[in-house]
Amino acid sequence: MKSSNLTRSVFRAILSNKPYLARDCQRRLGSRLPQHFPAYRYTVHQRRGFLGLNLGGADKGLRGARSTPTNVELALSKFVDVVRARRTSSRFPPDEEIVDAFRFLFATRIESPRPLTRNEVFLANEAFRHLQERGHILSGDEKTSLTEEDLENVLLALASSSGRDRFRTDARILATHVFDSLKERFTAAEELRVSSEHGKHPTRGSLLASYITVLATTGSSHDALELLRQSPERSEDHSLSLWMAILKGLAKEGRMQEFWQVVEEVQSTFGPLDAMSQETLVTLFADHGEIHPLKKILNLPLEDGQVPTSTSLVKAVDCAITNGELEWASGPVKLLRERVDSGDMAGTLLLWHFVRDSDVAHIRGKIEQLADSGVTDALSMKALNRLIEYAYSQNKADDASKLIQLAGSLGLRPDAKTRSFQLAYQLKQGDRTAAAQTFELLLREDVPIDRSDVPVLNHYISALSFSGDHEYTRLMQVVDHLLESGGDLEAEAIAGLCHVFLEKDELDEATGLLRHRVDSYPMDDRARIAAVFRQFIVSPAVKDQRAFNAYELFRHAFPESTVEERLPLMQSFFDRDRPDLACLIFGHMRQQDDLQARPTAQAYARCFEAIAKCKDIDGLQMIYNMLKLDLEVEQTTRIHNALMAAYTECQQPFVAIIDHFWKIMDSREGPTLSSFMLALRACEKWIPQGGHQARHIMALMQSFDLIITKEVYECYIGALAGQSEFENVVELIDQMENDIGEPPDAITIGTFYNAIPWQFRKDEVEKWAKKAYPELWAELESYGDEIDEEWEIRYFKLDRSIDIDDELLFGPGDYHPVIAQETQIMLETPVTTN
Repeated sequence: MKSSNLTRSVFRAILSNKPYLARDCQRRLGSRLPQHFPAYRYTVHQRRGFLGLNLGGADKGLRGARSTPTNVELALSKFVDVVRARRTSSRFPPDEEIVDAFRFLFATRIESPRPLTRNEVFLANEAFRHLQERGHILSGDEKTSLTEEDLENVLLALASSSGRDRFRTDARILATHVFDSLKERFTAAEELRVSSEHGKHPTRGSLLASYITVLATTGSSHDALELLRQSPERSEDHSLSLWMAILKGLAKEGRMQEFWQVVEEVQSTFGPLDAMSQETLVTLFADHGEIHPLKKILNLPLEDGQVPTSTSLVKAVDCAITNGELEWASGPVKLLRERVDSGDMAGTLLLWHFVRDSDVAHIRGKIEQLADSGVTDALSMKALNRLIEYAYSQNKADDASKLIQLAGSLGLRPDAKTRSFQLAYQLKQGDRTAAAQTFELLLREDVPIDRSDVPVLNHYISALSFSGDHEYTRLMQVVDHLLESGGDLEAEAIAGLCHVFLEKDELDEATGLLRHRVDSYPMDDRARIAAVFRQFIVSPAVKDQRAFNAYELFRHAFPESTVEERLPLMQSFFDRDRPDLACLIFGHMRQQDDLQARPTAQAYARCFEAIAKCKDIDGLQMIYNMLKLDLEVEQTTRIHNALMAAYTECQQPFVAIIDHFWKIMDSREGPTLSSFMLALRACEKWIPQGGHQARHIMALMQSFDLIITKEVYECYIGALAGQSEFENVVELIDQMENDIGEPPDAITIGTFYNAIPWQFRKDEVEKWAKKAYPELWAELESYGDEIDEEWEIRYFKLDRSIDIDDELLFGPGDYHPVIAQETQIMLETPVTTN
């Protein structure tokens, strides 16, 4: 008798030693899920858990431990600690514990075969590399080193796992490291032969077979083919399975020309394919929807007396239906009607009839006909689910509903798989109300053995999380059900939950969620989750302290984040006028142990440029001190330009000129045009030396035969105006067109007005401009103005920003500091007359 969801939940609670709480109970303790996402503060040496389990007995050894899910996750938690220690440069777990965990994991996979997940492969790869770096591979000490048998178990486990694209690189790398380590132990080439003998543990002879299988399933089928061709047993009957694995690999990699060449090679070596080998290849192409190579494989001759298997025919018909090849499919269907030996056959034959005639009465008759003829599972929800899945895939929800009603009239009950198809369709249509109702129905069903519900539940979580209305209670209910039923959260679902927790300002929940999961994900998945944090932090709608709290969690959870990813976070706090927090972020980059993660010259320049806009002298001094101590970063022209801008805005223009402009002129790179403009801007505020320095700088530009642009000329006007040289500026403006070929405009007049100090001097500029350039003055007034309340000084709203990211004026090797030095000496030498 089928147990109810209540009964199952109660027993889970008893076995977990936890109180049972009904989902809809009004007295439930809070709406959050601390049992899944416990709060956590990142500290270097704190013992951590994994995947939401409270592994308080982390010190318990795994030697001789039973193969239980808890022990498997305990082993994986050791690998997580290795990954985290490597990323944060903290203390590693004891080597003996890592060896025990590694040995236990793969021995368990041999004892109880189950495909390795991509996370397990990723973590095992990191752990193996760590042990290899420390010399704990085949060192002779079984307690602290992996043995030959341990490594053979790794190859066998990898070979028996499905080669999923998302982790095939890690699997291939791990297999290669293991194979190379074992190969060094063999003294004779014959020990690397393919063997058909299998005992309790893998033999030495199976090493090459396992390695070839791993290569074939992880994107290196060509390498696997070359190894097999070199094997002395390549033509033995027991090696046919390896040829099939290589053919599957070639097809998955799209090497179809080489695929057909190898098919001919197999036929010339072994003769016609047997039915099972044909089934292997037919299943491959059917699963990928490739009907044309499937037809070709199905037409190949078979060994004497053999015919295509029922599975081959079922796969062929399914693929034909998907590709609209109904006429061709009639041949395999005719052969299937003569058989009753396959449980999957009923669903395929019913689907064949449904595609041609979707009338429910017609389908009911076919079900009864198949059942009467002895076809297995003809009258089952499993068979009807094939039709329901197809109807939803064709966006025929009405047909799917009629089929569900048909199931009820036949005494069948829609199961979790039925509800999963229904839920997936409703999510695709964006029907949140219907999805919620279907989810409630899904909760009442037993968990499907193939866990076909896990992808759609993850999709449901991410859909709710990234929607305008998270339906928080519903969202937590879906998460609760997924985790309680033994499913796991995919990266997109994790990203969605983090998005929700950040928006709700529930950092404790986000911290607990990341604590148990994020270290176990490969880099591409971690990057997807990290992107949610970066998007939240840079959002202008988020208050500065909330954004910085999220940043603190981000920097601990994703220490691998690059400088390019962190700089926008820094800039967001400058934009919030919080240079103190922005400079802290820069300091965190500076503290990174990995040189590739430390600030570059471009990063320093961006920081100084942002400091200039905030006029933050404390931050300027702090970051400049970091720069002076940073032996990896050369002080480029770009950096000195940014420093000039910063010191000028921080009321230290003399430092901009003396310490940075002349360093540019004395450097190997030489100046950019903005170097002169920034220096002139500093002269504008350097009273009383600015006028003298400005003339010096303009003379230097003329000595280099540089073109004086309108922007440079206006900076020169501003420099002299800043020293209250009224008459000289008026003369410059009047001669502007003669000097540079461009007449003055409203910006020119506005620069004069804004740069000259004191309001009474500004009034003189206004009186002059209204008389000399009335049209330009009228245009200038249209820009609008603002009043400095403290000094009661008026300024026009002009954009006088200088682009400091311009190109160098001299090519590599063309600039020599001696040019500037000689010019400077000449300019400073008094002129004598005879």
